[in-house]
This record gives sequence, structure tokens and C-alpha cells, in this order.
Amino acid sequence: MIRMLMVAGLLAASHWALAAEQVQPAAAPAPQDESAAIRRHHLKRLNERLTVEPAVLASSCRYESDIATPPPLNRVALTFDDGPTAPGTDNILEVLKKYKVHATFFMIGEKAQQYPELVDRVRAAGHDVVANHSWSHPNFHDIDVARQAGEVLRTDSLTGTDGPKLFRYPYGNSTCETNQLVREHGYKIVGWHIDSCDWAYDRTGAIDAREAISCGVPHQFMNDYVGHVLAAARARRGGIILMHEIHPNTLKSLDAIIAGLLADGFGFGMVTDADFQPSLR
Repeated sequence: MIRMLMVAGLLAASHWALAAEQVQPAAAPAPQDESAAIRRHHLKRLNERLTVEPAVLASSCRYESDIATPPPLNRVALTFDDGPTAPGTDNILEVLKKYKVHATFFMIGEKAQQYPELVDRVRAAGHDVVANHSWSHPNFHDIDVARQAGEVLRTDSLTGTDGPKLFRYPYGNSTCETNQLVREHGYKIVGWHIDSCDWAYDRTGAIDAREAISCGVPHQFMNDYVGHVLAAARARRGGIILMHEIHPNTLKSLDAIIAGLLADGFGFGMVTDADFQPSLR
């Protein structure tokens, strides 16, 4: 019965998102609307997962970045999308340095071009920064193959080839053509085990009921972003954690999240570590 109610709630939430999407402009959202864009794509994904046959989704490679492989036991890898940003990147680096933790930064090419000094700081601190998150963060399901290739390759030329080559799709929305392209260029596709849903919590640290259903946030954590992330890590017993530089909940809560993970006995690694390799595509 509980599962039926959850499915019904997810379907209702995703149908709301699809209706909202129909009245949104087709252009990529402005930075201040990025949370709304993530919300629409997140709920659309849930709707397709619930209503479309898995074989059909697999044949179109729409969600290649989903990770079915269990994470290494009691190990987490922090990842930060949508940077570099000022002052967000520096704030994150300070907290990581405090705890002697390394992370992977999935950078948007046009932002990396705007803030090369931030890219250098991340690299100098020993983090994985050869992590391609496209040039301008479009939804790859909505653009043609030629633009998809340009989004990847333009950023590839900016980040360089020293060290591991990692790619994460904007919104996690993949295509067969770009899967082939990035692998031909030596990339591994990185998804996530744990979505922090930092985009769904508002500036007061609260999440509404609809978003809580879509993110799998229990009622007791609807006003506790840190508690949600820690509970998700315990439930998965580790994994790759998705966060975003552009969302204030991550910036103000990262210290507490790392402290909580350490208190729970988790070890920290990077997605390039050997024990995380089975989770990459």
C-alpha cells in the first residue's frame, strides 16, 4: 500500500512538471531559474521511469548516467557540478581543505573560461578538475547531435588532457550518440548514487511535499537538508554524491555534511579511485 501511494505521488508530481514544462520557453533557463529547470527534468525522468518500458529507455540511452552498480562499502565521493563560481568554488575548497577531503568538480566550459584562476586553484589543491559538464549546460535530449558534439568538444579543448577524463551530462540526460563520442575521446561517464537535491531545498532549508516525494526525502528531513544527505548515504552505504556549487544549501551545509559523514564512519575517495571504477560507464 505504501509503495502504491508513493508511485501515485510520483506520477502526480511528474505530471505536474510536464504540464509546467509545456508553458516554459524552449531556451535554456537563466541561472536564477536553474532550480526550476532541474526540477522539470528530474520529474520528467521519474515519469518516464514509471511509465516507459525499461527496454525502450535503454534502446535510446536516455539515462546512461544512472548507476545500478552498488558503491564501495562505506565510501563516498563528493562531486560538485555547475562551477566554477565566485565565491562558491573558494568556499568549497576551504571546507575540503579543513577536512583533508578531495572531490571532483564537473565544470561548465563557459564558466571555466570566465574563471581560469578558479580552475587553477582547484587543480592546485589536488582535486579532479578534468571533468567535463558541457559548454553551456543544455539538455542533451533537446539539442541535435552536432550541437551535442560541440558542447563536449569545446569544453574538452579547454580542460585539456592531463589526468583522468570524466564527463557528466547536464541533468543526467544522455544520448547514444554522445555516449559514443565521449568514449571515443577517452572519457568515462559519471553519474551518481545519491542526489543531494540541494536544488529542491529552498533558502530556508525546507523542501515542499511534492519535491520531497520526487527526491525520496522522508518527512523528518523536510526541514533538514544535512539530515537528508546523511540518511541517503546510510541507506546506500556510501556512493557518489551529487551537489551543485550554485545552490546555497550546499555551500552553507558542506561542513556539516562532511563532519556527519565522518562521524558515521564513512571514508572519502574520488571517483577516479579504483574502487569507484565499477560505478563509472
